[in-house]
Amino acid sequence: MIPELEPDEFVSFLSDLWDARGWETSVRERADETHFVIGKRGDGKRGVIYVFPTTTATVTERHLKQFVGFCRKRGIDVAVVATQGAFAEGARRIAGQRSVHLLDRSALANTVEEGGFEDVLGAYTETSGLEAAVERLEALGVPVPDALVERLAGVGAVADSVRGRFGGGQGDDGTADAGGGGSNDSSGDGTGAADAGRLGALSSHLGGLSARSVPAVVLPLVLVVAFVLGATVGPAVGLGGLLASGGDGGTDVSAVSTAGANASVDVRWNAKTTESLTVNGTTYDAPANQTFLLVRMNVTNRDAEPTQFGQSALVVDVAGDRYGHQPLDGVTGFPSAGLYEPGESREVWTVFAIPSDGTSATLLADGQTGVRFVHDPTLTPEATVASAGG
Repeated sequence: MIPELEPDEFVSFLSDLWDARGWETSVRERADETHFVIGKRGDGKRGVIYVFPTTTATVTERHLKQFVGFCRKRGIDVAVVATQGAFAEGARRIAGQRSVHLLDRSALANTVEEGGFEDVLGAYTETSGLEAAVERLEALGVPVPDALVERLAGVGAVADSVRGRFGGGQGDDGTADAGGGGSNDSSGDGTGAADAGRLGALSSHLGGLSARSVPAVVLPLVLVVAFVLGATVGPAVGLGGLLASGGDGGTDVSAVSTAGANASVDVRWNAKTTESLTVNGTTYDAPANQTFLLVRMNVTNRDAEPTQFGQSALVVDVAGDRYGHQPLDGVTGFPSAGLYEPGESREVWTVFAIPSDGTSATLLADGQTGVRFVHDPTLTPEATVASAGG
């Protein structure tokens, strides 16, 4: 069984796994925090992995039936459902009847072993945890001093070294003796039996440690640093869930990323549909037979150079038709024309006029690579302008 991963890492791992198997993938995050990993192959085949990324998820018969209908409608050749949680018995029955592949962590472990994809999994279980934790906190505006990161990385290296010296070749998965197994002999000074017991216990304790384990120790320390510096860290540790996200108005809204953890632009977003908007006392009504889709975003430029991320880069796909942003007379939610300095984070908003009878809408960064969308229900989708010059 593969180790438990953070939900976003689990999704990225599945995408990378399909990339390694010859698919060209993109990730679509859905409003219910499930994901679609969408794949295309050179032979024209199309595939989708329906991902339930948390360990508490239970995939039900209803989920499978809806997914089967989606795949039939879209002409999907390979249908997969993956979760870190569990499959209900009804879900397994439907999957068997409709040729849907089911992947839990045990099945994924077999896939990794049979396909020789240990390097793909290793990117998420060995050294990526600390880096991912720091990146996630920095993207949310939490200052993490370089000296602290270096010291914590050293903790991971020491843990690996100690585990290697005392674990010897005693691992039960056949991987612990990669170093040759020549350092586990007895000293012959009469302490061998007692030390063997103590070292065995130490080896067992350290067996679960890796560089990825470090964030469990890092996070409290970083939170202390952030608290002293006055940073707001609620969303980083899941404490922001009390904020209302606003209703979706009956439209299922999702977003497609063009990059993963190495994105140059991070876009945390939330959205709602509404018949009218009131901005600074002025009310704007949606055109006839259309509704407004309001998207509020927290945009962060993670690049070392200034970057442009404006409204013109954003489109919404509804039933195959694309819609650009809807200008509002005298007001904009994208100040400074969407120009971001290195490391700058700013909340912006934009609005689209889409068909009122649409049941789903997909947000895209058209023609712009390096963008990662992350649905953030703690953002309240509203249109506000702080001042006339904002």
